[in-house]
Amino acid sequence: MRQYICFILLLGTLAASSCATQKSSVYFSENSPVSSANYTQKMDKPGELGVQPNDVLSIHVTTISSMAEKTPINIFNDGGTSYTVSETNAGGAGAMQTNGYLVDANGNIDFPVLGKIYVAGKTTRQVKEMLASKLKDYLKDPVVEARIINYRVTVLGEVNRPGTVSAPNHRVSVVEALAAAGDIMITGRKDNILVIRETDGVREFARLDLNSTNVFNSPYFYLKQNDIVYVEPARIRRQQNSEFTQVYLPVVSSVVSTLLAVYGIVVLSQ
Repeated sequence: MRQYICFILLLGTLAASSCATQKSSVYFSENSPVSSANYTQKMDKPGELGVQPNDVLSIHVTTISSMAEKTPINIFNDGGTSYTVSETNAGGAGAMQTNGYLVDANGNIDFPVLGKIYVAGKTTRQVKEMLASKLKDYLKDPVVEARIINYRVTVLGEVNRPGTVSAPNHRVSVVEALAAAGDIMITGRKDNILVIRETDGVREFARLDLNSTNVFNSPYFYLKQNDIVYVEPARIRRQQNSEFTQVYLPVVSSVVSTLLAVYGIVVLSQ
C-alpha cells in the first residue's frame, strides 16, 4: 500500500510539472481536412494599393529629347522630400536614403511644371497614367514609373524582433510581416492577432486567428501601408507578474519534484 501511494504521488507530481508547461499551437491547423493532399481554397485577388496622405512617392519620368538621337533621358526624378527607406527581414535590417514626392494632408503632390496634382485614393498605375497624360504637352512620349517608397507596417508585442517592416513590392501579408519580425515567440498568442488600420480618418480593429485556415479569407490578411500588427502575450505570460512566480516557484517545484521522484524510486526498489 505504501509503495502504491508513493507511486501515485510520483505520477501526480510529474503530471503537475508537465501541465505547467505552456501548450504550443500550430499554424493553420484548424478547419483543415485530415488529408490535405487535394485540399484547395479559393483565393481572392488583393486589390490595388491606393495612395494616402503622408505617403512618399518615387516618380521617374523618361523621355526622348531628340527623335534623331533616340536617347532616353531621365527628368524630374528627385522629389523634394528626403526619406530613409528601412527594411527589416529575415536577414536583418538595412536602410537607404532616397528622395521622393510627399503626399500632403490634402492628397496632393507638388510636381515640377505641372504644379499640385491630386493623387490620394489613386493606385500607382493610375498615377503613372495621369502624369504621362499631363506631361505629353511638354515632353515627347513620356514614360512614367511611380511607387510608394515608405510602404511599411509595424509589428509589436510577443515577436522576436519588433519594429517596422518595409515592403518594396507594395504587398505583404500578416504572415510575411510576422516572419520578418522573427516569428511569434512561445509566449505569444497565435489565435488573437490584432491588426489596427486607419482608412479615411476611421481607425479599424480586427482580430486574426493564425491557428485557422480561415485567416486566408480575411480582408486583413494582406496588410496596407501603416498597419499595426500586435501579438498579445498568452495568459501564462500575463500571470508572471511577481518575483515569486517568476523565480522562486519554478525552483521550489523542481526541488519538490526531484525529492519525490527520488523517494518514490527508493521505496519502490525496497
